[in-house]
Amino acid sequence: MFGLKKKGPTQPFTHADDCKIVKADPTVQIEWSEVETGHWEARCVCGTEYFHDPFTEDRGDRLDPYHPSTFRHAGECEHRDTSDPALLRVILKVRDGAGGGYWWVECATCEHGWQVPHYPRPPMRLMPPPK
Repeated sequence: MFGLKKKGPTQPFTHADDCKIVKADPTVQIEWSEVETGHWEARCVCGTEYFHDPFTEDRGDRLDPYHPSTFRHAGECEHRDTSDPALLRVILKVRDGAGGGYWWVECATCEHGWQVPHYPRPPMRLMPPPK
C-alpha cells in the first residue's frame, strides 16, 4: 500500500575486494530486495547476500498443516474429522506451495487440495476516523 514499503536490513552489503562496481563508484549502496516474506536478498556482480528476518511476536505462531483447524476436506470425506496424528501423516500429502509462504495439502482419501499459509494473516488495523 501507499507509504507502507518495508525497509530491508540495516546492515550494508559487503562487496568482494575486487568488485568492479566499487572500483567504478566507491559510494555505491546495493539495495535489499524482499524475495519472500521476511527473506531479503542483495545482489551485486561480485556476489549475493541473504538476510532472514528474526521471528517477531506480531507474526504469530506458524500454522500446522496437520492441525484440524486448517483442513478443507470434501464434505463426504471419511477423515474430515480425524485428529489422529499418525493417520493424518499417512493420508495428507504436504509440500511447499509454488508461490512460497504457504503449504499445498492434498488428502489421499477425498482427493481434495487446499492451501495452508505458513503464518496467520495479521489482523486488520482500522484507521481512526478523521477529526
